[in-house]
Order: sequence, then structure tokens, then C-alpha cells
Amino acid sequence: MTIPEITEWISAAKEVFIGLSAVFATIFAYIGLNTWRKELKGKAEYQLAKDVLKSVYKVRDAFKHVRHPAIFAYEYPEEMRDYSGHLKREKDYEGTLYVYEKRWQKMDEAFRELEEHHLDAQVEWGSEFQDVIVKLRSCRAELLVTIQQMLNEKKNHQSAMRDKESMEKAFSTLYDNGGNSEFDMFTPQVEAAINEFEVWLRPHIKK
Repeated sequence: MTIPEITEWISAAKEVFIGLSAVFATIFAYIGLNTWRKELKGKAEYQLAKDVLKSVYKVRDAFKHVRHPAIFAYEYPEEMRDYSGHLKREKDYEGTLYVYEKRWQKMDEAFRELEEHHLDAQVEWGSEFQDVIVKLRSCRAELLVTIQQMLNEKKNHQSAMRDKESMEKAFSTLYDNGGNSEFDMFTPQVEAAINEFEVWLRPHIKK
């Protein structure tokens, strides 16, 4: 092989090498971009899952706050309390209404945050996520109705004409006894509703 032929061969090989280098660089860039996108999406899903679950736990705490079985003296307006700090008998309805309206503000705030994150989660994971919140909404509605019934009874100064089963159910819904009591059948409902979220979100947090 002559020197010109060797030179030509080296030149051709160089062009092939440069061409292959460009191809491999494109391939590696594509692979790197896809990897970066997957990592970014994984981080976004992780953060969203954490945000949704944290807002769910705030709702859980709001249920406990609203359903606390004791009403403390400081929860009543000062002008509705007697000299010993207890609610005046004639202010039973107004005082109880005030307490539950204040307590329910925490529920409204927690649920508002959850609804916002729930909407983001539907955008991320699709319409199949939209039903996850249904049971928790149902629990909130049941508690609100039960509170309203109790307040109406106080307003009208009369006891409800209910059978024993419905009275026990109302008591169970109104007051949190930790779910370990025969008088608290509502707490397990709330926990089951929260579990709907945990089943969905834990896999995204553990990635």
C-alpha cells in the first residue's frame, strides 16, 4: 500500500470515527435525557404524594379536633360563662354553636388544602385517583349533619325522639373515643377512608 493510499485510508477512517462518535454522543444524550426526565418525574410524584398524604393527616387531626368529647371553658366566649367558668344554662345552644363553628374552621381549612392537592394528584395520576377522596368526604358530611341535628335539638330545647340505635350512632359520630370503644364506630370509618389514600400514595413515597 502506497503512502497516498495509507493517507486516504486514515482520512476515511477518521471520518467514520467522527461520524460514529456523533451517533454515540446522540444516543448517550438521549439516554441521559430520558434518565433525567424519569428522575424528575419520580421526584415530582414523590413530593406530590407526600403533600397529599400530609394534607390527609391534617384532615384526620381535624376530625379529632371537632369530635373531642370535652368542651373546655376557654372555648366558650367569656360573656357566656358564669362566675365558675362554666357555660351559662340559658346559653347552652349559643355557646355550643360557637364552639363547633370554631372547631369546624379547622376542618374547612384542612379539607380545602386536601381538595387542592387531590386535584393536582388527578392531573398527575389520572381520573382513577378521583374516587379516593369519596369516603372521606362522606365522613365529613355525616359528621356535619350529626352536629347540625344536635344543635337543632339544643335550639328547640328538646331531646330527639330517636330509638336507642340511632342515639348511639349519633353519640358515636359526635365524640372521638379512639375507635376502641363500642361507643365509637365512626373513628374506624375515618381511618378506613384515610387508608384509601395510603394505599395509593405509599408506593410513590417508597420509590
